[in-house]
Amino acid sequence: MPKVDLITTSGVADRFGVDSSAVRRWVSEGKITPAFTTPGGHYRFRLSDIEALLGVEASA
Repeated sequence: MPKVDLITTSGVADRFGVDSSAVRRWVSEGKITPAFTTPGGHYRFRLSDIEALLGVEASA
């Protein structure tokens, strides 16, 4: 099974240069979709999905 790299809401915010509250708002607005939500309600995103949104080639 291929390894999936996951990043946190803060990691997404850092890559886009925004505050983590903006990332949470994007999720609630349906602009981005987390890979899953932890039992504590924290989002995890696939790094490859975020890099695709940024137009960056996914890391190997």
